[in-house]
Amino acid sequence: MLPLQVAGPERREGCRMRVMETALSADVLALLEASGLPTEDLRAGRPITLLAASLDGELLGCVGYESSRDVVLLRSLAIRPMSQGRGLGRHLVVELERHARAAGGRTVFLLTTTAAPFFGQLGYERVARDAAPGFIAASTQFSGLCPGSAQLMMRRL
Repeated sequence: MLPLQVAGPERREGCRMRVMETALSADVLALLEASGLPTEDLRAGRPITLLAASLDGELLGCVGYESSRDVVLLRSLAIRPMSQGRGLGRHLVVELERHARAAGGRTVFLLTTTAAPFFGQLGYERVARDAAPGFIAASTQFSGLCPGSAQLMMRRL
């Protein structure tokens, strides 16, 4: 789990934001819950790869994904309110895509009730829920944690 030094939207004199793979922690769970995102399956040990952005050791945001071969489920994108509107969410999604591609991911799917315009700007397209591949349809996100009204979106890497 080597940290990546990135020239991101957050800078202070003499330091740079870091994005790195991280374990599920109390800070990450608190951020996800404060953002209204589901954590029940994560608390139960659901495998997820998490990337966290931090500055001076302070968690600014995180994003996670699950994968099966070349299909990836993006989930749990959360940004602290003080860091919103500065491009950090976009930066984390780009890092997730890079990370997932390096692990063999070819298509990223996500479910959202509120962020379709944001993800649309990043190249994600709406797709019919019945077009979800088996891995996505069987996920806890798709089958129960996200409401049936959640929009399914996808992007090829």
